Amino acid sequence: MSSGFTIVVPPGWARIPVGKGSREAVTAVLDRTFAGVQDPRAAGLRRQLHTALTRQIRAAAARGGVELYLPVERVHGVTVPASVVVSMPRLDPGEDPGEVLLAVVARRPGAEVVEIGGAPAVRTLDQQDATGTAGVGEDGAPARRQLTFFIAEEGPGARYAVVTASILEGPGSGGSAVADAITELVDAMLTTFRWLGPTRAAERSEPATVREEAS
Repeated sequence: MSSGFTIVVPPGWARIPVGKGSREAVTAVLDRTFAGVQDPRAAGLRRQLHTALTRQIRAAAARGGVELYLPVERVHGVTVPASVVVSMPRLDPGEDPGEVLLAVVARRPGAEVVEIGGAPAVRTLDQQDATGTAGVGEDGAPARRQLTFFIAEEGPGARYAVVTASILEGPGSGGSAVADAITELVDAMLTTFRWLGPTRAAERSEPATVREEAS
């Protein structure tokens, strides 16, 4: 079943549906990641990655997510510490998505009104400092950025989507630079967000698999 929208996925990232088709998508990610790997540790690493992906899908589902986007290839030997979840909250009958956007702007300091796919949207960026011992993989929680887009469709039967990117930030200027680059990448991804009409949505309702599209 179609999610009703499309986003161009950058190279090295995968689209995983939340719900139907997620198992096949995870298998495709694992098959590609470990293709041709002869290391005897590969089987164990594959199981670990499968567990991690399954947990992220469950977490996305708990937040009402319909699609999960993850980096599945390393960049200069480093795993990109980010994930993007798209959810489509249910609105009350007669509730105007445009009014919902205005409410977001009113209650979120620093919220920016932007345009995505010719429709109004709101962008927010929240930053949380590290707790305990700073740094990814160490004791305590690393610094984190949450980049969120609230997107409203215009016209009768308008739909509403929330796109949330969680970005971990490592210690020092290097970690900040990586987080900056990921933030810019997610911003670029969202410029490709488009609502699908009934005809195009039906075309996209084939069994879901991992897709990558060049931007």
